[in-house]
Amino acid sequence: MDYKWIKTFIVAAKSCNFRMAAEELHVSQPSITVHIHQLEEFLNVSLFHREKNRVQLTEAGQLFLTEALQIMQQWEKSIERFQLVTKGIKEKIIIAMTPLMVETILPHIIYQFINEHPTIEISILVEESSKIEELIHNGKAHIGISLFPTRYRHWCQELLVDSPLELVIPLDAFDDETGAYIDYEELFQTYTLFTHHHPTIWEDLLHQINHKYVYTKQVSISQSYVVKRLIKDGLGMSFLPRMIVRRERMEGRFNIVPFTEFVLPSVPVYLFYKDSVQVPQKLLQLFMTRDYL
Repeated sequence: MDYKWIKTFIVAAKSCNFRMAAEELHVSQPSITVHIHQLEEFLNVSLFHREKNRVQLTEAGQLFLTEALQIMQQWEKSIERFQLVTKGIKEKIIIAMTPLMVETILPHIIYQFINEHPTIEISILVEESSKIEELIHNGKAHIGISLFPTRYRHWCQELLVDSPLELVIPLDAFDDETGAYIDYEELFQTYTLFTHHHPTIWEDLLHQINHKYVYTKQVSISQSYVVKRLIKDGLGMSFLPRMIVRRERMEGRFNIVPFTEFVLPSVPVYLFYKDSVQVPQKLLQLFMTRDYL
């Protein structure tokens, strides 16, 4: 059984249109017909009903489609493993992480691990937290780092970091070395508040802010790295997790204002993976022992 027959069958089965299959595979339509005919002869079964210019999967065709997809998946995995071995790579780990963690020291931790373990290849998928669990479940990633805990009780899960929120304002807005009185009402009236760059905290946080302060200008921005840039440019302020302003704090690019008007929530980040997946313990230890704050 030829690999080309399998690939042709899968594409044709999904569209039930040999012309469209030919266009997708960049071959002639007669080639599609020949591949399907050769596969049917090999299996000794009809895979398609043919009526003039229309084709439909037979019952046997529907059954074989499931098998063909598994064959294709196994083939691709085998080829990938072979290519990794020829490169001296013994293992590949795919990490799916929330965009928020890209702004922490986590990428530097991964880079350190790669340098220390050249036979392990690491790929990073940056995805919204709401989609990371699905990537792990479908086998498209091995480790998930998300703002949401997993719903699967049998998976392995750890609290990676629980970062407090801090009120971050432009550098020239307040000199925290003078110990001057902070007028929070004036801050909220003067600066635009950037919101909704975290999927879980903002509903309750805004409820308290709107109840406490009569007037606030608010702009919703989905990504925290954009918020940080706008604050640097003096265009507004926001509540940000301490772990993502670590570098800017050290370099004096922001002012961090002590906020005592009400208790701010913290931002937990979870690391999880299937218990059936072999994850390098040295990598997990490196993740869990580093100070993200």
